[in-house]
Amino acid sequence: MIGSAPVEVPIGLRAGQWVTLRAQRTVLVIVHNVTTLTRLLEVLPVFDSDRRVQLVASWSGSDPFQDGLTEMMRSLRIVTIPWDQAKQTRFDLAISASHHGGLTDITAPLVILSHGLGYNKYSPGNRKPETGNRKPETGNRKPETGNRKPETGNRKPETFGLSPQWVLYDGEPVARALALAHEAEVQRLAAVAPAAVPTAVVVGDPCFDRIIAGLEHRHRYRSLLRSDGRTVVMVASTWGSTSLLGTAPDLLRRLLTELPADSYQVLAALHPNIWHGHGPWQIRSWLADCVRSGLVLLPEIDGWRTGLIAADVVLGDHGSVTGYSAAAGRPVILGAFAENDISPESPAGALAAAAPRLELREALPAQLDEAINTHHTDRYTALTALATSAPGEALQRLRSLFYEVLTLPEPPGEVPSPTLPTTGLTDAVPAPGSIAMFVGYSVRIDDREVTLDRSPAELHGSEPTTPSSPHAAPDVHLMCPSDYPLGSLRGNAAVLTCPRAALPGPAAEWLPTVFAANPACSLVAVFDADVTTVTTRTGQMLEVRSSAPPETGASIIYGWLASGGSLESLAPGVELTLGSRRHLVSVRLT
Repeated sequence: MIGSAPVEVPIGLRAGQWVTLRAQRTVLVIVHNVTTLTRLLEVLPVFDSDRRVQLVASWSGSDPFQDGLTEMMRSLRIVTIPWDQAKQTRFDLAISASHHGGLTDITAPLVILSHGLGYNKYSPGNRKPETGNRKPETGNRKPETGNRKPETGNRKPETFGLSPQWVLYDGEPVARALALAHEAEVQRLAAVAPAAVPTAVVVGDPCFDRIIAGLEHRHRYRSLLRSDGRTVVMVASTWGSTSLLGTAPDLLRRLLTELPADSYQVLAALHPNIWHGHGPWQIRSWLADCVRSGLVLLPEIDGWRTGLIAADVVLGDHGSVTGYSAAAGRPVILGAFAENDISPESPAGALAAAAPRLELREALPAQLDEAINTHHTDRYTALTALATSAPGEALQRLRSLFYEVLTLPEPPGEVPSPTLPTTGLTDAVPAPGSIAMFVGYSVRIDDREVTLDRSPAELHGSEPTTPSSPHAAPDVHLMCPSDYPLGSLRGNAAVLTCPRAALPGPAAEWLPTVFAANPACSLVAVFDADVTTVTTRTGQMLEVRSSAPPETGASIIYGWLASGGSLESLAPGVELTLGSRRHLVSVRLT
């Protein structure tokens, strides 16, 4: 939490004697939770390189999703002041990405941004408007008092962020400017709160602009994710009981079980309120078996955008991530959708009208493939049209708006728009050879061809199965990392693997202890990026080189021997089919 003692620099009564540079204007960035912080971070580049402007941040502490906010603000190194000090200070501009959380306590011209793909949700029935005394922006405006009640009657449900209870206070606009993404939102505002229309400014959507700009980097993002020609499935869940994760908590496990590991890659983009409502440790604990089975938990702040750009299909719900995916041209299939909570006039309403639905009682791979194969470029035209009225212009328009409020000339030149960060992207991908796999094999010795069909073993239980062989089959073996945390899998594995860098000592000393401790093991593979060394229980050694995942070398040898081939006949190599890709594999006896 923020400390209670007021800061003395860069603002405060005595700040003048402490600061090195005297800014001409001070801007308050009002954060409520990690979700709104991510949107605010989108727009802060408008102040890039302008030493006339000093930013500070604060939050009221009224939002239920506060976990992680203090740590994130500390990592950003933005000066953060106590809310009481923020209430007692006059600022030249305040920026918020939400309509609640003590905004009326602040003395400053206020600009409110949306923190998602437009305004989609109806106002919750139990949501109450802010009450209390709001400080006027100027000396001639009277403080507002009293408890304001939301309007009632037979009107249709009001939309959060565009209805009187959120944009008006005692009949007057709460904000100096409502920064909207689309002209249609101005029309929706005019229909229910005409008094707020003069504050509406159409600026576009900075987040969507950044996604579109990132499309050209798709190959790079897929490379960092080690997608390797696989079909990338991104699961996007908003928060709450009606979300995809809330209604289908076992969906991630089903996907990892039903989708062949070498043909599909599963990413998960979880709303910050999931992470910080339950706690990051808890989420990782709940999904630990999925992560060990190949799930990529995308980095919270920027990972979802690189994920949707890399994805071949997005499985989502009524959240903004799914909407942005569709608007950016990605095939989308809805696994959940809170129809009763969403305005049909909104971008999410347009998504609901156009997107196919997932049938959880049916096999998942065929539905995902159909969503990809039947996708056409104009499916989400209505949604894309509602995403922004000013494509590519959001940051420039926001800078013009902010500097108009600040009564300062705009800085010269364009607003910098950084490319999407990729920090943590590769670290989120399971390391090569780290997944325990059931490996189905088909070997044609005369043609020197081997086909492998792999599936994460931990999620399948004790019986050896693969997606193409859902029942126990003789042509399946268990391959497991030598340090895997489940002893039942290690102890029953026919093949054990270990990265060369992780060897506890010389291989010649380590191998006998591994074979002695694991009677079911017939092959041990030690690998690095260049070569996989496979050792049999009798001490014979082979070197395998290919562009395939290095741990597959041992499974090739196992399948070859189990199909009646000899070690000597493996040289000089075979052709491996893994998913949709073929690899030339060289084999040498040492």
